[in-house]
Amino acid sequence: MRTYTDLSEALKEPDKVQTLDLSNQGLTEIPSELFQLTSLTKLVLAYNQIQIIPFELYQLTNLTRLDLGENQISEIPPELGQLTNLTKLGLRRNQIEEIPPELCQLTNLRFIHLESNFIESVPTEIGNLITLTLLNLSQNKLRNLPAEINQL
Repeated sequence: MRTYTDLSEALKEPDKVQTLDLSNQGLTEIPSELFQLTSLTKLVLAYNQIQIIPFELYQLTNLTRLDLGENQISEIPPELGQLTNLTKLGLRRNQIEEIPPELCQLTNLRFIHLESNFIESVPTEIGNLITLTLLNLSQNKLRNLPAEINQL
């Protein structure tokens, strides 16, 4: 399976692109053209300067891996909870303060990387993530963890 690292190349065959890696390209936003890649299963946008995850991202319904680590994202949109086939989510080293409860609807999630953010609490719905094998919340501002976290 080919990994595309150039969006303009990927857009030449939009329905064939499964893996797109635009990491370390100085992006300040997620290009809207990217949402044409409906067969995308793995999207890597790490090591950029992205501040906002657009709600349109939920249109990429085939996504199983999403890596937005090492950016400047401060909020996880609730719409991300609609990516029900997502298994790996990377949001390490951003500026995220809150985990939306909708994220806990992603019952296929196996790996969540949220280390080095500003998260103070975890929603009680975290217990819904029964397939989770890794939850990294280190280096945050956590005070108390909900009892539901013991269900994982």
